[in-house]
Formats: sequence, C-alpha cells, structure tokens
Amino acid sequence: MPSVRLNRLRKTFGHLVAVRDVSVEFEEGAMTSVLGPSGCGKTTTLNLIAGFVEPDEGTIYFGDRPIADLARGIAVPPNHRNLGMVFQSYALWPHLTIGENVAYGLKMRRVSRAERDSAVMESLRTVKLETHVDCYPHQLSGGQQQRVAFARALAYSPAILLFDEPLSNLDAHLREEMRFEIKEIHRKIGITAIYVTHDQAEAMVLSDRIVVMEAGRVRQVGSPRELYEQPAGMFVASFIGKTNLLPAQLLEREEGWGVVRLDGRTEVLRCRCSINADDNARGYLSVRPEGIHLQPLDSAARDAGLTSRVCASTYLGNLHEYRVTWNEHTVLDVQQAGGKELKVGELVALDIDPSRACFVMEERVPSPMS
Repeated sequence: MPSVRLNRLRKTFGHLVAVRDVSVEFEEGAMTSVLGPSGCGKTTTLNLIAGFVEPDEGTIYFGDRPIADLARGIAVPPNHRNLGMVFQSYALWPHLTIGENVAYGLKMRRVSRAERDSAVMESLRTVKLETHVDCYPHQLSGGQQQRVAFARALAYSPAILLFDEPLSNLDAHLREEMRFEIKEIHRKIGITAIYVTHDQAEAMVLSDRIVVMEAGRVRQVGSPRELYEQPAGMFVASFIGKTNLLPAQLLEREEGWGVVRLDGRTEVLRCRCSINADDNARGYLSVRPEGIHLQPLDSAARDAGLTSRVCASTYLGNLHEYRVTWNEHTVLDVQQAGGKELKVGELVALDIDPSRACFVMEERVPSPMS
C-alpha cells in the first residue's frame, strides 16, 4: 500500500485560497485524519488527492508515482488512481440489491462474474453484512447502509481509501459504534486511509495520525496524544478538546518543557512547551480541564498558592464539572473525578498539573483572499 505525499499543494477558487502550500505525507498503511472546522480546506485537499479537482501548484505522489504535477503536465484521472472512496451520503442505488451495489464498481471494470461474486462476498464479510446480500438499501439501517458503502469501496482492492465525513448523517449512538467498526476493519486490512472530519472525537478514536488544518494551512501533524498534550499553537490547543487559555510569558524552556509566569501573578509554573515557542515569548498557558485540581481551602492556608471560587457545579456521574473564577474577566473549566463535591461559592485551592498544561503562541490567521 503506497503512502500519499503532498508537496506545496495550492488551490484557489476565484480570489479564495482554499488550500495554501500544503506539504504533508500520509503514511503507508496508516489511518490519518484530516481535521478542521468548516471551510478550512480539508475536503478540497481530499478532492485534490482523488483527482476531482486539479491543483494550481504543487505535486501529489502515491508512493514514488507522480499523480499530479501541473509543471510537468501530469494529471492522472480519478479512475486511474486506484482509490476507494466512502462519501458522506451512502450513494446506494435504491433499485439494486446490496450485492449488486457492492458489485457495481467491479462491473464497470469488466471483472468476470465469478471474480465479482467472490469479491462481493469477501467485502460484505469484512463489514459483517454477508447475510444481507439480497436485501435492498431501504431494508437496512443507516449504519448498515454506511457499511455497504464501505464494502463497495473495498471490493476492488484499492491501494488507498478516502473517507469524506462518512458518519455525519448518523445519530450520535450509531456514530460511536461505527468509529470502532471502521477502526477494527482498518486494523485488519492495513490499507493507507485518509479520513476527513470536523469531529475531534472521531479523529482521536480512529487515527494513527491527525493533520489539523485551519484557513487552508496545516497547523500541526501528530498522533492524537501529541496534539492533545503538546499542541503547536493556540488553534490546535483550543480545537482539540477543551482547554483554558491564560495569558502568560515564557521565562525559560528546555527539551519540550518550560517555566511561565501568568499575567497578574507572581508565581511561576512548570509546563510543557509547544515546539515553535520562542524564549521570553508572550503567549498563553493552555490548561486542560482535567489538569486542574481543586480542594477546599483551609482558612489557615488562604494566602498560599493559587486560589479561586466555585461559580458553577455539574454532576456527571463519573466526574464533576466545575467553573471557577480566576479573576473578574476569566472563568476556568475544571473536570474532577472522585472526592467530595464542592459547593457553589466555596473558596478553593487550585493546583495545575504541569503535564496537562502547555505554553502556546498566538498564531496569525491568513486572509482567505491572500
């Protein structure tokens, strides 16, 4: 299975720059998500890989094979790229059986009837729908129809599999189920897969690596853990999960760790440090809600350490969610498992876990017209 390599890829629509100088490699055999908000360029990037649109600049390689390179006049058509694609809509023919839907691409490739039937049953077994081969789409649930679309994409053994937000039409419970099914199927087949989504949880569950995009640019590439624990900047910190952002100055840094002073405080705090942070830079301390520990403040210790006051409390069964006042302009979100429930209005001692806090720089967002 080949890797997919993009080098300085750029695509504009009129004055709008949809993809700007994107360079990234989707590793061979890995499931990589392209994650970002609506309008960030992720679907355009997928369409460039698929060949549905052509780049204005840059190159696309599948392994060592050039697929798109305007400067050299290379533009391999979509039907010669050996791709499988799973769309947001199931795109199943309602008048065809499940078996006939899965066989459609093979039939267009003039695969023999015997080979076709064998490939269809193998694909349906992979998605656990072999007993539904003679059913029609309207007889299946939404989740089952999406699995049929997955089986159709797998039937002709593509080298690369593309997903364009395939779960967005399913309800929350089905989406959660399908995440794990897709992950398990990918683990078995080991195909190079690129999965476009705006859902952070979906990307975290499914992916070996995540490419985070904003305003047509790649902001960071890494494993789910790397992005969560050591975001490269404010956008990634706030987009991947919940976080609290506190203005701060980086005093010193060494091997991924730093020491910061929060604005308006005299204390210094140890934390992780983003890879692009500069010495003595101003930025923000990104603190995850589970990285803050609260406990009732003993009257004898009210002058010690960081203090705050509980302004909201929500019981969620496995944890408590609190909002605490940091200063007159800032409220912190805190998630805490176990322990005695804290009351609204209670004064608390606040402790920040260095491994759940990271100093990040503020980033300039480019104009979509430049």
